[in-house]
Amino acid sequence: MKGKIILFSKYLLTMHQRKPIEDAFVLIQDGRILQIGKREGALISKSIRRLELKNTMLMPGFINTHCHLEYGFLKNRVKYRGNFRNWLREIGECSRQATRATVHQSVQQGIQQSLLYGTTTICDTSSTGISYQLLKNSPLRSIVLFELLEIGEASSIGYWMKFQDKLKTIIHASSTNSNVQWGLSPHTPFTVSSDILKILEKFSIKHQNLLVSMHISESREEKNFFKMGTGSIQKRISKLNPQWRFPKSTTSIQYLNRLGWLPKLDLAVHVNTGNHQDFWLISKNRIAVVHCPGSHSYFKHPKFPYSRARKSGVLVCIGTDSLASNQSLSLFREMYLFQKCYPTVTGFDILAMVTSRAAQAIGKGNILGQIRPGFLADIIGIPVSSQNDAPDQLYNEVIQYSKAVSFSMIQGELQMRESLSSF
Repeated sequence: MKGKIILFSKYLLTMHQRKPIEDAFVLIQDGRILQIGKREGALISKSIRRLELKNTMLMPGFINTHCHLEYGFLKNRVKYRGNFRNWLREIGECSRQATRATVHQSVQQGIQQSLLYGTTTICDTSSTGISYQLLKNSPLRSIVLFELLEIGEASSIGYWMKFQDKLKTIIHASSTNSNVQWGLSPHTPFTVSSDILKILEKFSIKHQNLLVSMHISESREEKNFFKMGTGSIQKRISKLNPQWRFPKSTTSIQYLNRLGWLPKLDLAVHVNTGNHQDFWLISKNRIAVVHCPGSHSYFKHPKFPYSRARKSGVLVCIGTDSLASNQSLSLFREMYLFQKCYPTVTGFDILAMVTSRAAQAIGKGNILGQIRPGFLADIIGIPVSSQNDAPDQLYNEVIQYSKAVSFSMIQGELQMRESLSSF
């Protein structure tokens, strides 16, 4: 939005400081935050557009650090029966049978649901490229991570050449939008070969700013595969790619470390079975971990080792994963589920997992995730219901909120607004 606009609200959660600002204002110019403070300190001229948000609590727009918008049509389609590898195989079969129109609709609905529940930035893992094309035409700020799933391919070089051709076609066929970037997501340490990881290492040197994400240490089956070299994963690999070799008596993360690949990784998604050594390596290489509480609960994974991660100095964020293993793309719900498991973690720290810390994780900690001068004006708001203005109470109110946001703005452009006055 060109020119200046000033927002007035009951409370402002800046995520730059823990203490909320009561009776606050946010002054925005050309999509960036110019000034914040208490209403009494706002200097207003007639040229500034005013929005009175009244009984609203403003905060930074949410950042969903892991999602699969293209899997929306799989909601309640494949039942998990206790074997993660079998569930993945069934998901793959359903995905291959889906038409482009079905996937297209899933992405569109996912974009709308994300906006409805306050997400303003999304890291979406795409296997078809459809989400990249549609996100280009949406208001969401996004990073689309193109997925590499090599298992079943005869040649690593051949697979990489096909992947590159597909990537070029998708990117060149889409319109330009500075709010949409792309990155890479090798699916798991066991569904891509060490040859592909070496190729990606060289590719990432040429493309320094690419975000790289990977599902790691997600399931019991994966843990068993890298520890013992047995189980359903080993059987699948022996059938499809018998020439692949993996070490035993190790973990996914330690395997990647031996390959020298951890420095290339930005987001380690899940890490449900990581041990102390794993988290030390993650911390050493400044990798952020993305925890998905809804999906975690669906699969009945062992309790996520949050305390172990934080003691190791690991940055932990929250994502939704896909609707194939979750009921909603609402980060409010994810924060609520996290708080149920970790009631001693402060509301401020939980909200940081989808705002300031999430921004740091994707390399945008200097422009997103906080409401402060110089940052992009990605802002959302919810109605205030509590009469208690204690900081802890306000943060908990956010985490327990379950409806659509009443206000949202991306780079100064209004997306949703209810019950506000404009002057």
